[in-house]
Amino acid sequence: MTKKIIIGFVLFLAAFNANAQEEDVKKVAAAGTGLKTINDTGWIKGGFFSTNLSNTTFSNWAGGGTDNSALVANSSLFAIYRPDSMNAIWENYLDLAYGVIRNGGNKVTDASSQYYGKKNPFVKNEDKLVFTSKYGRRISDKLNYSALFNLNTQMFQGWAKEDVFRQNNHISNFMAQGFGYLSLGIDYKPTSYLSIYVSPVTAKYTIVREQRLADLGLYGVRAAEYDYTDTAGGKAPKKTSNGETLRKELGWYANIFFKKDIATNINLQSRLELFNNYQNFGQHIDVNWQNTLNMKVNKYISVSLINQLIYDYDVDTDPTKEGKQIRIQLKNFFGVGFSAKFGDKL
Repeated sequence: MTKKIIIGFVLFLAAFNANAQEEDVKKVAAAGTGLKTINDTGWIKGGFFSTNLSNTTFSNWAGGGTDNSALVANSSLFAIYRPDSMNAIWENYLDLAYGVIRNGGNKVTDASSQYYGKKNPFVKNEDKLVFTSKYGRRISDKLNYSALFNLNTQMFQGWAKEDVFRQNNHISNFMAQGFGYLSLGIDYKPTSYLSIYVSPVTAKYTIVREQRLADLGLYGVRAAEYDYTDTAGGKAPKKTSNGETLRKELGWYANIFFKKDIATNINLQSRLELFNNYQNFGQHIDVNWQNTLNMKVNKYISVSLINQLIYDYDVDTDPTKEGKQIRIQLKNFFGVGFSAKFGDKL
């Protein structure tokens, strides 16, 4: 049901954009003006879409190498409303990305492998859904008091990196994990491309909607508890309490958002999120920093650089090892492919 809501939201934005373009044509014809501004309708909306495809094959190549194919698509959408009074502003941003990769050919050709002759599957190498909605009321030209809602999750199931053939259960899914923030604070906008939001009252939520994953204690939620007193004869231990599917924290939060054409045909989008639970005030600050650099070669071809850094003290980065493995999580992507902007200029 939730997936349908998100898909519906994306289609809503697309339809809204198409209607806006028709209105723009009428305005230009009537007034002979150029670009639409936020004052024309109260709304500006649009976004960016890109897809990157790569394929490498080898035949009798003396230097060695492995065939591989990859496809990654990402989209960044926005819809911002400011009524004529200019005393309020409602900002909505949706970032989506999905990618797959296959190392090797269509079938496994290694005769020593237990999967010899089987179809070589594509595996996920990118999956992201980030939605942010922020409503603000004007204090001054550069200052608003605001309410913010944020959600970070993925769209599809994911398996451990070594489980290429999906022999075991998946370790992630839509809203397993999902995390985000609900907060009240002050939004400082010194320029049109920079926003600094600070909140002293923020609720962070972590959701693991699948009970099996919640029982394992993944992603920082409390694990299930078991009674091992009667396990003779190989009997499974009795579960005495379920793992928690919702973890709540209260603390301070900061969100710094930057989006600007830093040079001709080069756009940088950066979002830094910081959260600190008041139970560990001044310690264990959660960090989520996402950067996207899009460089247009021509009207349709672009080069994309995507980087994300996460540090969360509550998340075990390798549950297969004893003890909690608390490490910086890094994800990097580089691609060349088709791209297109649509809608209004942000």
